[in-house]
Amino acid sequence: MLEHYASFAVETKMSGVSQGRLQLTLVDDVITRGRTVFAAACRLREAFPDAEIRAFAFLRTLAPDEVLGQVVDPCEGEVCWVFGDTRRRP
Repeated sequence: MLEHYASFAVETKMSGVSQGRLQLTLVDDVITRGRTVFAAACRLREAFPDAEIRAFAFLRTLAPDEVLGQVVDPCEGEVCWVFGDTRRRP
């Protein structure tokens, strides 16, 4: 994950941002293990510690024991840091 983290930078000067609570949404094409989106969220958390950070992906890979219902079934989950690597649920 460190190589992903090192590849991101955050510009903290944003014009037109209100003084209210900042809400940020990361958009990714595919989430596999979640390392890229997790690294990007870590960079954003450092720059904007009070922001609400969410992510959206168009696709995600299936877990080894997961059964595909329909390709269009939406999914909500989380990516977290466990034992030195990212884990995606589901």
